[in-house]
Amino acid sequence: MTVSLWRRTNRLGTLRCDCLVVGAGICGISAALHLRRRGLSVIVVERDRLGSGASTRNAGFLMRGCADNYALAAREYGRDRARALWKLTEDNLAGLRREGIESLPGVRNVPSVLLALREVEHDELRESVSMMTEDGFQVSWQERGEDSAWRSGVCLGGLVNPGDASCNSREVMEHLRTTLLERESRGACVLHEGQEVFDIRDDGGRVVTHTTDAEVTSSHAIVCTNAYVPLLLPQFEGVITPRRGQMFALRPGTVQLDASYYANRGSEYFRQAATGEVVVGGCRTYHADREVGYEDRTTPWVQRDLERFASLMFSMSERDIHANITARWAGTMGFSPTGLPIISPVTGTSNRVWFCGGFTGHGMSMAYRTSEIASGVMLEGRENPFEVAE
Repeated sequence: MTVSLWRRTNRLGTLRCDCLVVGAGICGISAALHLRRRGLSVIVVERDRLGSGASTRNAGFLMRGCADNYALAAREYGRDRARALWKLTEDNLAGLRREGIESLPGVRNVPSVLLALREVEHDELRESVSMMTEDGFQVSWQERGEDSAWRSGVCLGGLVNPGDASCNSREVMEHLRTTLLERESRGACVLHEGQEVFDIRDDGGRVVTHTTDAEVTSSHAIVCTNAYVPLLLPQFEGVITPRRGQMFALRPGTVQLDASYYANRGSEYFRQAATGEVVVGGCRTYHADREVGYEDRTTPWVQRDLERFASLMFSMSERDIHANITARWAGTMGFSPTGLPIISPVTGTSNRVWFCGGFTGHGMSMAYRTSEIASGVMLEGRENPFEVAE
């Protein structure tokens, strides 16, 4: 992140707070909420607008777990860690519900279903149901359904997460901002949009941060820019990788869905919005080497694959799918090496500056709770479950 000499105005002067939050996406706004509830004064700076990155460019899933499935996660991370990760995502949604998101018109309390389209995934998901039941999670198995996904005849079965939800992510972000600035602030939290950070450092026991129009002095700072962190903090180059996710929306009335769906180990996903549109996303994994970086654009190869996938799942011709698309968009996600979030101090800042991010495409399902954990790690030295992998 660079700011030219001509844009450095310092028109806001020197600002002071207990903790600076860099980034006003779901992670940054959630972190600010948790910090305010600890009694700290907080300043949030955002280089663009509230949630302008992946936080309002996602598909709006509020789901338990992560993209693959419980059985695979237990093999990769160990069963205890998989159980803790699934519990974190449950706690994340419970926390957002306590914030009142269910009052929003775009929030739907619908189950999410991990669909098996191949025998190998069918076996993994059946194993996941068994393991999750043993570990105390509410879960069930579905063999058939009545909506457009099941009527296609390609589904072999599905793992059902009954307590999940979906949302209009822009509404959620605006609701959390209102909660932070109007209900929790009492004048002790300020959000400055259009403020790009180009320097952050420990200056003899205090953190000094320079933005486009201000110098901010704080006791601590937490960087919540997710995919964009290497542009500000080079030590995260190769630790957090920017990867582009793509979606499109089908006009209301073309498809009817009773749940939010993941397929092909999370490579593809689709769900119905409260307003009737159906959001379809994914197919990035088939072009993984090309879908890396910060460029905000859709690409024909991914969009073509998405249209083919939607045609298969909804028993519609590709021509009809194409004709009913009302919007296409992309969002840059921050992937970690392990698929787990990262909470890490920034080198050379005496543990005064921290990074929280690396949600690997699941920021809406992880960031609220992970940022709460990060505040305890940063301020109280609590155990860090998400240190940078060596």
